[in-house]
Amino acid sequence: MDRRSFLATAGTAAVIASSADGAHAASSPSLSKPPMLRPPMLQAGDKVGVLDLSTAVYDPAVADRVAAVVQGLGLVPVLSPHLFDRSRAFKASVQERLSDLHGFINDPAIRGVFCARGGYGISEIVDRVDYDLIRRKPKVFLGFSDPTLLHLAVTRKAGLVTFHGRMPGLAKFTPFSLEALRRAVCAPEPLGILPNPEEGNPLRPNYPLRTIAPGQAAGRLVGGNLSMIMAAMGTPWEIDTRGAILMVEDVDEAPYAIARMLWTLRHAGKLQAASGIVVGACAGCDKPSDASPYGLNEVFDLVLGDLGIPVFSGLALGHTDETLTLPLGVQAHLDATARTLTVLESGVLG
Repeated sequence: MDRRSFLATAGTAAVIASSADGAHAASSPSLSKPPMLRPPMLQAGDKVGVLDLSTAVYDPAVADRVAAVVQGLGLVPVLSPHLFDRSRAFKASVQERLSDLHGFINDPAIRGVFCARGGYGISEIVDRVDYDLIRRKPKVFLGFSDPTLLHLAVTRKAGLVTFHGRMPGLAKFTPFSLEALRRAVCAPEPLGILPNPEEGNPLRPNYPLRTIAPGQAAGRLVGGNLSMIMAAMGTPWEIDTRGAILMVEDVDEAPYAIARMLWTLRHAGKLQAASGIVVGACAGCDKPSDASPYGLNEVFDLVLGDLGIPVFSGLALGHTDETLTLPLGVQAHLDATARTLTVLESGVLG
């Protein structure tokens, strides 16, 4: 999808906002919370710090990938001191990652912080991050997958909008993903209706949208990677879904594993507390297994279909070649019948 097609969707936000389910929205606890702090918009020529808080990066080709994406946004990449030089000693690695993160937040020349990649590792540092510093000096923070844990913690501890989107060090990065990222962090307008990529074969789409439970809802956007949401349960950064629109996605998990995580969230009351749910594209999660007779879509219907809230699946959010960027913490409208998610507020200050 080209830039013009993307921009055409933004103008629908005000219309959709007025059609939201008023009774549901009025009773939503999330709407009574203080508004989230938003970081300043990134502008041409701004410097963006790129770091690695998860699995260590050693491939020097990642530097070229990062440069292509960040420069494609009209920004200037600044690589963290330990991006390609992280210690293999645990304590030293923790200190290096914290130093890189806090250094970028403290540096007034750095206007945003992008994770180079995901993987594993934020669980090792999340309890040591200076969230007061992040709130005092708000900046765009981008990542997904393992960084979901930091999104949850920043939401809880700093009250700052963060961005769930494709990271610049990944091997694949399409023009669709770049434009989605640009609109989220480099433009002051709300995103409006989030569009999936154009399909080469509409009879067999790569991103099929499906209504699981019809209806409409409004609320603050929360969520991210399902495995990391589960990893935060019982911690100070456990997800708060009350009155919110919950987004979940995952990758390479068997349907029974997805079911187990969703059932756990349901047993904990997290699913019922949401105003609505959107399931991202769960890449590689529909592989047959002897552990359970249910496929992925059956799992979604079984666990999510009778919650009494609207639910749909299929948006290009998560581990997909083409990825939307979602500002976590802003108000949105979900129409599961029409299979649309409309972002009503900008995630940045223009």
